[in-house]
Amino acid sequence: MKIAVCDDDIQCIAQVCALLEQWSQQKKIALTLYHFSDGDELLRAHQKHCMDLIILDIIMPLLSGLDTAKELRNKDDHTPIIFLTSSKEYAVDSYEVHALHYLLKPVSPTQLFDSMDYFFNMSRQSEKYFPAQTANGFCKLRIADIEYLEAMNKQVNVHMTDSSVIEIHEQFAKCEQYFTQEIGFFKCHRSYIVQMRYIEQFTKNSIITCHQVTIPVSRNSYSAFKNAYFNYMFKA
Repeated sequence: MKIAVCDDDIQCIAQVCALLEQWSQQKKIALTLYHFSDGDELLRAHQKHCMDLIILDIIMPLLSGLDTAKELRNKDDHTPIIFLTSSKEYAVDSYEVHALHYLLKPVSPTQLFDSMDYFFNMSRQSEKYFPAQTANGFCKLRIADIEYLEAMNKQVNVHMTDSSVIEIHEQFAKCEQYFTQEIGFFKCHRSYIVQMRYIEQFTKNSIITCHQVTIPVSRNSYSAFKNAYFNYMFKA
């Protein structure tokens, strides 16, 4: 589980990370912690690493925590956010970006642990997987971690956000039926299905993902893809 902690107060980052390590040991849940001192740095790292949870200070110089959260939500990124702040005055604003929790500094271990318990239980219930057959047997692929799928001969290469590639013994047509626009995917080419949340830019001929992978867009698919992508980005 990847967690980002963003705060311009180095001591607060150290305290929160130490508490998260305690929670991790108590629950026997492996965590990878990332820490940042400003919102722009966090956004760049999140685009690359796709955090599972963001713990974010509201009051920061340059890009505030609220503005950082709004940028994420404007990209239709629903990564859970826990706000940290020394002031209660932003509590109402935190609901605009659907914050998971709002905790006052100094951070209470009990409150943070309760928030982490709630997040973990919520994420476990909402996790979705795609069952697939590989050369080594059956596996479950976490849908949120799939960047794109590529038809390759009589199998499908599933490219994950951690840059790993998993070869599955499935018909591409079956994948096309499962990975639809309804769950945030689009078949942009006869051999490619891409998860739209990981698209950084596109032209009439190609898509560039957040990991700088170029994926072709067929001429017949471009118009439908463009409409689907903007509907995805700006849906209510």
